[in-house]
Amino acid sequence: MKATFTMKSESTLHNMPVPNMAPNQVDEDVSLLMLWHNVRSHARLFAGVAAGIAALAVLYILVAAPVYKANALIQVDEQQGSALGALSDVASALSLNKPIDGELDILSSRAVLGPAIDATQARTTIAVANRVPLLGRLYGRFATPPDGVADAPLGLTQFAWGGERMELTVFEVPNTLYGEKFRLQVQAGDRWTLEDRDGVNVASGRVGQRVEFTVQSDYGPGKGVIEVRSLRGRPGTSFKLIEASLQDTIESISKRMKVEETTKESSMIALSVKNSDPERAARFANEVARAYVALNIRHRAEQSRLSLQFLNRKLPAFREELEQSEDRLNAYRIRTKTIDVEQQTEALLTRAVDLTKQKTLVDLNLQATREQFRAGHPAVQTLQAQSAALDQGLHEIEKQVQALPSTQQDYLRLARDVAVNTQLYTALVANGQQLEVAEAGTTGNVSIIDLAVPPESMDWPKVPVVIGGGVFGGLLIAFVLVQALAAIKDALHDPLEAERVGQVPIFAVVPSSSAELETAKENHKGGKGVMALLAGKDTSDPSVEALRSLRTTLKFALLGKEGGSILFTGPTQGVGKTFVAANFAYLLAMKGLRVLIVDADMRRSGLKRYFSLAPSHAGLANVLAGDVTLDGAIVKTGHDGFDLLPAGGVLPPNPGELLERPAFATLLKDAEARYDYVIIDSPPVLPVSDAVTLSQVCGAVFVVSRANLTSRHQLVETMNRLNQSGTKVTGQVFNGFHATRYGYGYGYRYRYSN
Repeated sequence: MKATFTMKSESTLHNMPVPNMAPNQVDEDVSLLMLWHNVRSHARLFAGVAAGIAALAVLYILVAAPVYKANALIQVDEQQGSALGALSDVASALSLNKPIDGELDILSSRAVLGPAIDATQARTTIAVANRVPLLGRLYGRFATPPDGVADAPLGLTQFAWGGERMELTVFEVPNTLYGEKFRLQVQAGDRWTLEDRDGVNVASGRVGQRVEFTVQSDYGPGKGVIEVRSLRGRPGTSFKLIEASLQDTIESISKRMKVEETTKESSMIALSVKNSDPERAARFANEVARAYVALNIRHRAEQSRLSLQFLNRKLPAFREELEQSEDRLNAYRIRTKTIDVEQQTEALLTRAVDLTKQKTLVDLNLQATREQFRAGHPAVQTLQAQSAALDQGLHEIEKQVQALPSTQQDYLRLARDVAVNTQLYTALVANGQQLEVAEAGTTGNVSIIDLAVPPESMDWPKVPVVIGGGVFGGLLIAFVLVQALAAIKDALHDPLEAERVGQVPIFAVVPSSSAELETAKENHKGGKGVMALLAGKDTSDPSVEALRSLRTTLKFALLGKEGGSILFTGPTQGVGKTFVAANFAYLLAMKGLRVLIVDADMRRSGLKRYFSLAPSHAGLANVLAGDVTLDGAIVKTGHDGFDLLPAGGVLPPNPGELLERPAFATLLKDAEARYDYVIIDSPPVLPVSDAVTLSQVCGAVFVVSRANLTSRHQLVETMNRLNQSGTKVTGQVFNGFHATRYGYGYGYRYRYSN
């Protein structure tokens, strides 16, 4: 007795409270081993999420609407069309060849997409209206014959099951009904009926017949027209028709169309179009390619026509200038009687004629270019730079001419004018003739190499991509989910972590016992009320070995003294404090010591599952209430020196008040006088204050925490409450530990051989 209470006056190093301690102050060491353990701890959740997402990927493949991609190939030539023969002298500065990026933009322009949309009636969205959702598409994928309609299962002919198809030549409705649903019903004998959004029959006809109709809108009646090109489906099949504006259709198609150069500077353009119907995808891609070629031809023909008009305006002026220059030269020769010039003057004349001719051609092209392009266009800027360079050359020649005698200077200028005007006029007449031919037979500089054909296999969904994405995506999502749950739970995983968080040494690490778990399951299934103590049933179990080591180190916890009262508590229920207390008490008794184990949890008694008790037995509650004596409440367990003081047959309404009475301290002194050790299984610390009250009068206090259940915050709060009450926590017991999960490879496999 004296030794027990002397312990309370020892060094108070561990008694100091830790008011500022918080879980986030602990080092967060994240390792691959810890991440793997989190996965194993939530194995069912992880497998369920991963398998569920993989199953969704498979389901998506089966029920998703297939998308097909049709491809066409277009070539852009560098030189083609109207630049023929002598015309190239004029047209060189007016080159119609554009960078390939510009051609890609033209292919995606409204000027090309608009005619293609009109040719394919792409403004109208057509869909089967009476198909069974999901199941109908899945059935049709496997049951639809080529160029036919799938047979209706179970005689359900009122539904569409695959292979139904309709093509329109024209379908037009008032602008106010864009986006509204019309319904076309298939009738017998290639006939059909059309209903508006309100279900009113507005038109009827047969395949190939153009029918005009009147339809009611929010702004009054409007005119519409429809012509069905082809129709496939059993009578009763219903198609949904939705007309869109041209701008909305272009925006929608632009998202499903891709135009790109096959390889850099290859002048080959790859055009691809995606659609749920392979034939519509190929048809639209071909119409886009044809519209692009037609636009290119029209553009080049227009350029030839404009160039010819420009030349026809300039030719009379050049002819008149030629005649005037010849007259001036002849008059000068007659007046000065000049017949020939020196060799040096002849060389200057030749060079001046050549530069002047080039200058005139460049200026002529510059004028024509300015009529077609703005001032900042690259073609205009190039011609301006060429004109400036030629001006510089003519200026140098003029300096040399000024050094000649006056007679030679005058003759040189007049002869140069005649020569230049003669060459220009002759060249322009020839170019005009060439442009007339070019305008009549212009061809484009683009051509279709490969027309699109209906694709045989779908472009999406791609089975390997979707399955791979589902599997890896499922694993990733499941991994992130279990890690997030583990982070939220913030549970303790290993004894070093528990010791660091609790700031109290670990006296025993009790591994998880598979034998104890099996026994608990069998008792639960069989409805048995009492479980055998593991320490008595399997003395070599790793958990028992760990508790035996606690028995060995107990005298160090008691500072070399033996005997007294020992309290086992924990942050919350379920940590295994009752298991630890009961088996530890049994091991002490097996050592030949007198041991009394007290069930102080009068709210939720736990020891009764290990010991057989009468239905109306007395216990601690009865002793504290003064109804019975200690001797009248103690129960023999059947083991020598090992007795039990149960909580009581009828649990009191005020257990906290009973424990606070002096009667409990008196009871504890009496028990310590009779027994070597009094082991107390107390309630958890956090739910109620009973454990704090009991700890005030006990010789040693051990806090039991459980791996993967007790959180850091719970352990910190438990230690704070005990320390703030002045209780010295003797040590910790870390229960439910899986050694091999955290790299403690030695395990608990060491046993004695027989």
